[in-house]
Amino acid sequence: MVYKYYLRPDSNTPPNYSYKESDDTDVLWNAETCIEVPKQPSCNHVYNITSKAWELSEEYYMTDLRAKRDAELIRTDKYVLSDYPISAEDKTIVETYRTALRNCPDAELIADRILPECPDICKN
Repeated sequence: MVYKYYLRPDSNTPPNYSYKESDDTDVLWNAETCIEVPKQPSCNHVYNITSKAWELSEEYYMTDLRAKRDAELIRTDKYVLSDYPISAEDKTIVETYRTALRNCPDAELIADRILPECPDICKN
């Protein structure tokens, strides 16, 4: 079955709703007054009704990036504990990585705002 996503003309963001192409029995939406919207590329995109295109929302992108960063900091906490069996050299690498994670969202360009590469020590 094919699904189409529709947006009301007076709205700037798509609903969390899919409209079945062959089903005209929906009472919530009138297909004649709605426009077809392509699938949302990611949760960080917002549909711009004026340009009729999905645009990357800096606010959503940064919220998502911070959540991923925070999860990675929590996941790597164990490597910096005093009783974790790790060499001093490896611990320094992990500490450098965690510092880079904390500084991550401060980049000026949204395209440069990505999480740093995880060192091999932390990949297990």
